[in-house]
Amino acid sequence: MRLKGKKCIVTGGSSGIGEATVRRFISEGAEVLIADINLEDSKKLSEEIGEGVDYIKCDVRLEDDIISVSEKAYGMWDQVDVLVNNAGSELNQSYDKMTEAEWDNVLNTDLKGPWLMCKHIVPKMVEAGSGSVINISSLNGLVGFPLSTAYGSAKGGLVVFTRDMAIELASTGVRINCVCPGVIQTGMMERWTDLMPDKAEAQEMLRNTMPIGRMGTAEEVAGAIFFFASDDSSLCQGSVLSVDGGFTAQ
Repeated sequence: MRLKGKKCIVTGGSSGIGEATVRRFISEGAEVLIADINLEDSKKLSEEIGEGVDYIKCDVRLEDDIISVSEKAYGMWDQVDVLVNNAGSELNQSYDKMTEAEWDNVLNTDLKGPWLMCKHIVPKMVEAGSGSVINISSLNGLVGFPLSTAYGSAKGGLVVFTRDMAIELASTGVRINCVCPGVIQTGMMERWTDLMPDKAEAQEMLRNTMPIGRMGTAEEVAGAIFFFASDDSSLCQGSVLSVDGGFTAQ
């Protein structure tokens, strides 16, 4: 129960890594507000878990939605202790084939969204003198991949955003760190393999990219997020943690 009494916001918390994080936080005694564009899934998860979980519809591309999240959170609680910027949008498209709308959607979701959440949540953390922000980037934010120009640009930008914010916040008592998952068995990965001519072959290829010989799980990534949410990471500021089965160690 190392998060007992902590008040937490998780964007994109109704599925995948976000859902696993919500479940882990609740098991550690936290209260969680799910901010997710998918209201129905958020409602189902909240009802399943029960006490300690609430939800609000939020499109992180829209500042008005994020203002509503802030108003709800600070209406429910005196303080937000943990913010997890997990909501994301993927795109597998070559640089010359993607449309401007596709580029904008990925950058607005994966990079502008975390900035807007920080803009409207972090100042009161600073006033309180404590808090932890965890940005969920990706292996694609650390190394290059084909068909990943927009997604990699957004996730790479989020890594540097984390470091820049860490310096701004260093003396405030608010920590901000970044988790970079590798190949994780989630709905996002399923959608990617569904686009391939041979899904089974694509899944095998992904497993083989991981030196450990398997994909990771959302629960394993949630464990890393929990570390940054807990006081165990009190000396971490601007850290970028690869959770990738050894990929970036090669």
